[in-house]
Amino acid sequence: MFFSLTKFQFCCRNESHRVEKWDTSTGSTGVKVTVGANLREVAKRASVSLSTASRAISGHPHVRPETRRRVMEAVRELNYDTTRVRKDRHAISHPLLGLHLPNIATPFYSELLRCVQEAVFSREFDLVLYVSQGHVPSRVIERIAEARHLSGVLVVTPRYGEDESLKRLGAGLPVVVLDHRAEGSGFPHVTVDNLRGAHRAVSYLIKKGRRRIGTITGPLSVQSAMDRFRGYRLALEEAGVAFDPAWVKEGDFELSTAYDVTRRWIESEKEFPDALFCANDLMAAGALQALREAGMRVPEDVAVVGFDDLPLASQTKPPLTTVAQPIREMAEAAVRLLTRLIQGEELDVNRVVLEAKLVTRESA
Repeated sequence: MFFSLTKFQFCCRNESHRVEKWDTSTGSTGVKVTVGANLREVAKRASVSLSTASRAISGHPHVRPETRRRVMEAVRELNYDTTRVRKDRHAISHPLLGLHLPNIATPFYSELLRCVQEAVFSREFDLVLYVSQGHVPSRVIERIAEARHLSGVLVVTPRYGEDESLKRLGAGLPVVVLDHRAEGSGFPHVTVDNLRGAHRAVSYLIKKGRRRIGTITGPLSVQSAMDRFRGYRLALEEAGVAFDPAWVKEGDFELSTAYDVTRRWIESEKEFPDALFCANDLMAAGALQALREAGMRVPEDVAVVGFDDLPLASQTKPPLTTVAQPIREMAEAAVRLLTRLIQGEELDVNRVVLEAKLVTRESA
């Protein structure tokens, strides 16, 4: 599915030059119109900036003959319609950006969407939201690649194995990846240092005297969840604290799952951990509820630490110690990189890794 986001509305989008409607049961599009090459592709083929390509096509006198020759050769090779150059220039100065999210139901993605909107609208750009919830992300990403009205795309693709889809998307559009190290694709990416953030959380628990430290991970097919698990393991190893595989429970970033896991854990284990590191705040909230219902005191009996620092972290009982993701900074950095790519600029930084800081409250 996809949505158009403006400063005042959130609704389905119908473009006059391209109509694309999602069938949410199959993920297929209803109408598809293919258009020719755009100015960006001409500039790339000719190895010039977008503004130079525009001036060469428009007959600007201050363009070197050799440069003009390369641009016009690219125009012929790509069958570019030169009557579109003014429209393409407008698209460059007033971009329509795409944002792909796995879903918008979880608080983290909702907050990320809000921060991306702020960064986009502050530049007076427009935004189209693509959501792969219920569909295979790679299929949705491939559909985005066909959306030729877009100027560039921000992609959140948390699972491993989707780099090939990203490469196909990036063949025709500027792409910046969020919340995932897109190392196999070579695209610019903006991430949080999940490993060090988790390491910081578990090291804090160890300094507080906790030695039986369990964890409820996210799905380990998700890069951020695996990084947080590795940070947990590394902190234990460096402190000489024993790692017990029985104290590792794989979750799915959902509150209800963590609640069920913790409740069964309490019922089945002779010795429960004296601390829990949960891979996100939602799961920490679920664990807190199960501990409270079982009559276990937090933090006296069990300390609990989450990850994200979403608004709910200050509303749990007790308020949650957690690792803060700088979501606003992530969004701003990603939009800034994408804007530079759309404008044909070279990036001096291809990878942005932001620090995740510990926020201490009453749960640990």
